[in-house]
Amino acid sequence: MTGLPVAPMESRTNETQTRRHASLKTAVAPIMSYLTDETVVEIMLNADGRIWVERAGVGLVATDQTMSPGDALRMLRLVATEMNVELSDHNPSLAGKLPIWGARVQASIPPIVEAPIFALRKPAKLVFGLDQYVERFILTADEAQALRVAVQGRRNILVGGGTGSGKTTFANALLREVAGTSDRVYLVEDNPELQCAAPNKVQVLVQPPTYTWNRAIMDAMRFRPDRIIVGEIRDGSALEMLKAWNTGHPGGIATVHANDTAAMLDRVCQLIEEVVPAAPRALVAQTINVCVHIRRDPLHPAGRSLTGIDEVLGVGDDGRWRLVPLR
Repeated sequence: MTGLPVAPMESRTNETQTRRHASLKTAVAPIMSYLTDETVVEIMLNADGRIWVERAGVGLVATDQTMSPGDALRMLRLVATEMNVELSDHNPSLAGKLPIWGARVQASIPPIVEAPIFALRKPAKLVFGLDQYVERFILTADEAQALRVAVQGRRNILVGGGTGSGKTTFANALLREVAGTSDRVYLVEDNPELQCAAPNKVQVLVQPPTYTWNRAIMDAMRFRPDRIIVGEIRDGSALEMLKAWNTGHPGGIATVHANDTAAMLDRVCQLIEEVVPAAPRALVAQTINVCVHIRRDPLHPAGRSLTGIDEVLGVGDDGRWRLVPLR
């Protein structure tokens, strides 16, 4: 007697994933319009059920949309299932990527919060150029031109700011200038947010602990890059980045969390000191040529303003960074 035909394993896996994705699309219905809106870059749910969104060039605003704790918990558990991780009272925090849409997810559930909350950071779809920053009065025309010259001159540029300040968006504006060169570009990030239209490029996603920032930057040297771009420096791999930039691969761009241009360089030193006793401040000053700091600014029409665009001239005898406005 012949049994019923058995579906191939791959087919059954695809069917399971299709059902999960269908369930997830139903679960995200309250925020679907924001997920598909290319002007929305971040979607946040607070414990009171209110949904806030940030729109590119507009800033953070409250919406009329709400989401119940039950709906939010169902959505987050579906995301956790896709990631093969547990989301429960014993593991109430979730960090990862939203399937289908590719948004970065940070979420928490009770008991560490009153009700489920999340922040979804969407990959950038709209890439603003430096001209758009001038039109929005974030940059002056002279500053934009100075940055173009810095990119064309293969200077290493560090973009800093706080969380949600627009660092990656500004880095993408610089990458538009990079795309106009004939350089081979190697991009390293943990979430696909960098947008570069260069015809000759390699994009690598780190996945600690399997594939670390340090390993990805070290591997870059074997792919014959002209420029090495790092989405965000956040650990001791900052030292490998400096070495790469300083040994025949100038013209890099990276982002970092910091409060001003001098603090950006201090932060790089702090990260380097995770792997060596004392940061080589002279190497930092020699390698990072330009620091751009951007911040949230509710008083600015664009919701953002630059606090400094400084050229790094070195380290003074007093140990302070020698910074002058980029001209």
